[in-house]
Amino acid sequence: MKNSDYNNLSRYVSSYLGGLGTHNVVINDQEWKYLDGGKGEETIVFLHGLTGSKVLWRSFMQSYVGQYRVIAVDIPGMCVEQRIHNRKNNFRELANWLGLFLEQLQLDKVHLVGHSISCGIASCLASTSPSLVSSVTLLNHPDVLAEDKVDQVNGAFDVFLNPHLLESNEGWNETLASLFYSAPRIPNIIQRYRQKALLKHLDAFKQTVEDIAEQRSMVMLYLRKLRCPVLTVATTHDVFASVEFHHSLQHLIPWGRHALLDKCGHVSFLEKSEEVLALHKDFLKSVTCANPALMPELA
Repeated sequence: MKNSDYNNLSRYVSSYLGGLGTHNVVINDQEWKYLDGGKGEETIVFLHGLTGSKVLWRSFMQSYVGQYRVIAVDIPGMCVEQRIHNRKNNFRELANWLGLFLEQLQLDKVHLVGHSISCGIASCLASTSPSLVSSVTLLNHPDVLAEDKVDQVNGAFDVFLNPHLLESNEGWNETLASLFYSAPRIPNIIQRYRQKALLKHLDAFKQTVEDIAEQRSMVMLYLRKLRCPVLTVATTHDVFASVEFHHSLQHLIPWGRHALLDKCGHVSFLEKSEEVLALHKDFLKSVTCANPALMPELA
């Protein structure tokens, strides 16, 4: 077992021994589950990507419980088992939903950590409701800028929409492996559960992908309007993003912190958790010292 696998497993087990608890909240007559734990005056909210769930953050969150309150919630549409009823599950609607979630938990201001597609949700909320957000961390933001990359990114998504590939264990394992440079150990029972859930809700998942795609052009607008401290973490072997897009974010958000991890795939917080933890914790320490003058006012 690799050291990173051992550390992840240790934190994951610890999170079940009192560090984190599962709770429910009702938003617009729908019930949602979330993980909550830790102590501290500041709160970090973790947002998973497409086909993910709150439990993916469990071991990662455990590293913060001594200093922060930490929360992870199943996000509509991103978590294939649930969608917002009678609304499109796009960036704007999901950001509104997240605002209602924070209101239900009586959270006035939080640090947001978004992974993959949920980076769009985080940047949308931070740009439209800046009073709610202390900082934004964008992990493996998908490439939404360069038109010549659209086919590459859409092709990667198509893999997760192909039932013939996903129905076989071999096909599912290959699909998961494509998300990593060197995949960490994932228990077989977890892999099979996620596989069955995606196949069961594949039509709803396809609709979510379509809803998100309709607002693809809005993402750069949300990013341009960010005026809070920002950390971006990109990787050299991300099937959904290019290194060039990472450089674009550096120019777009010059006051932000930007890191590029070598030999790492799309799910950086699982594959290189120690490196991502170090980057994020150092970033959080710097947030209180951030100079607002370096963040230009909106015109």
